[in-house]
Amino acid sequence: MLDTPPARTRTLAARYYTDAQILDREKELLLNSWQLAGHAGQLANPGDFITLSLFDQNIFLVKDRAGDIRAFYNVCPHRGHQLVTGSGNKAVLTCPYHAWTFGLDGALRGMQKRGNTDAPDRSTIGLSEIRVDRIVDFLFVNLDPDAQPLAEFAPELEAQILACVPDLPNLVVEGDAAYGHTYSCKSNWKVMLDNYLECHHCGPAHHSFDDMMDIAQSRFDLYQNYTYQNAPTAMKADNAAFPLDLEHDVTTGQFWFLFPNTIFGQFPGAQGFYASRFDPVSPDLTERESLSLTTAVPTDPGMVERSRLRAEWSTDVVAIEDRDLCENVQKGLHQRGYTQGWYITDPDAHDISEHALRHFHDIYLSAMGESE
Repeated sequence: MLDTPPARTRTLAARYYTDAQILDREKELLLNSWQLAGHAGQLANPGDFITLSLFDQNIFLVKDRAGDIRAFYNVCPHRGHQLVTGSGNKAVLTCPYHAWTFGLDGALRGMQKRGNTDAPDRSTIGLSEIRVDRIVDFLFVNLDPDAQPLAEFAPELEAQILACVPDLPNLVVEGDAAYGHTYSCKSNWKVMLDNYLECHHCGPAHHSFDDMMDIAQSRFDLYQNYTYQNAPTAMKADNAAFPLDLEHDVTTGQFWFLFPNTIFGQFPGAQGFYASRFDPVSPDLTERESLSLTTAVPTDPGMVERSRLRAEWSTDVVAIEDRDLCENVQKGLHQRGYTQGWYITDPDAHDISEHALRHFHDIYLSAMGESE
């Protein structure tokens, strides 16, 4: 864990959440950091591809014929047309505009020309490649060609996740509708992460979650560029959130935040795992993109139904509660009567302490070149 310097007592100023010029600077920070792109399970076979957009940058990942996962800007070097949409499988990558064709390695394979056509040498043209890295089987891209590998940026994070969730490599992709909460929120992306990085609000604002969990025993630990939360349940099979099978289910939540905008978690309940990326659209709007994993085979006859009930609760209860909280805070950040808040910290009471929130702000200010 980190040895932290003397701590600031005041939170980020409101302008960091409301100013469009701040978001313009954050855009470069985010594009030049590791961004969650998907899961290796989505790219099982050569030619499998997935797409994503980060701000105005369109990207796709594809498994090549050698079995390597590669990422490219989703743009044809001929005239700028997008190459692929959505997800699927391609033997070759053919631009729909002029039929320039590329191999899965990004090299130009063919173009329309005749005997006297003046055209560039194919061997000098290829798709623009982007760096790919992974944590366990979660795939990340970074538009900065000189960025630190994830193992250096967040030392021991992968090992810690595997130590806490040893079955993670055996889980399979379930989609975005299980319990990762893919949705839009009318708040700043940092407001949503602030909310994720403290449980001070859990008792007052999440009554069913509070009934299921033993919040007083939760703990946040700080590391280089990431945080970890251990959150045990109250071991109540019947609770106000969703039923737990104390023999087969996860009974201690494990949650990680990776700077700047990725979270991982194993939520209590049926075996599984999720990861989310928080994408700013404007200072007042964020899209949370999520991916959930589950077991290849149910752990017991009741797992499918318990998973359904958890997903229903996640979508209809806790996600709505968190969204309402964050949207209300965003409105407050625009008020002339609010300029900056305070941290509440307690080394012996992590259920109310906001030291993980402050850790996020410390990393953020450093990355932005500010010292507030």
